[in-house]
Amino acid sequence: MSNDSKEKQDKDNLTAKKKKFRYTLFSTILVLILFAALVGAWFYYQSDMGTLLAIKEPSNISILGPDGAEMSSIDLNYTEGEKAGDQVTVKRVFCVQTSADKHWLEIVHTTNLKGLTFNIYKVSDTGTETVTDEGHTYKYDNTAIAGSYLNLDKTDSDYKYAKDTYHNKNYEGINKDRVQIHAEPVYWLASQSLDTNKTNSIKNGKTYRTYYVCEVSWTETTKETDIFYILAKIAE
Repeated sequence: MSNDSKEKQDKDNLTAKKKKFRYTLFSTILVLILFAALVGAWFYYQSDMGTLLAIKEPSNISILGPDGAEMSSIDLNYTEGEKAGDQVTVKRVFCVQTSADKHWLEIVHTTNLKGLTFNIYKVSDTGTETVTDEGHTYKYDNTAIAGSYLNLDKTDSDYKYAKDTYHNKNYEGINKDRVQIHAEPVYWLASQSLDTNKTNSIKNGKTYRTYYVCEVSWTETTKETDIFYILAKIAE
């Protein structure tokens, strides 16, 4: 092969390599641009979703403590005056804050405590009983709000037992035999929706607080722990 022919072939090979490199570089840049576009779109979507979540209206009902104070839990620690022998009885005040005309009350609790019972009373200016909680004193009716358990199986030796009606809602995928019997919660629902007390208004008369007294009793021969929830829902 002559020198001229070899130089021409070398130039052709170099040109081909340059073209191949440019194609590869272009393809790489294109992929990076597409990847950046996808990531950018994902971040934009997340940002947009976050904006939507931020402006979502909060629930129009909440449970608060005495005098409308923020409350994450009800303190069931008792004083000496709240225990007589083995019998403990505590009374705690809470309120339902809502603009709705009516609301529902529901109680959910586990069943470790012996003889656990409770009553819910509505606070009233004409009430014949009084209770002081967190420095605030309230009058309340001595007639408990009517209601019933939705899944009570039986009461034996002062302990309650739940049916497995709502087991899968609480312990999805877990065999019932693997759940301690008193950890299965029972559900109590008021017999009817309750009127919101519209004489106790806040926020320009559009939101109201309806106060209640929760009385919980149990027999304490040994130290046990129960989970006790108070739930509220707007009546549709």
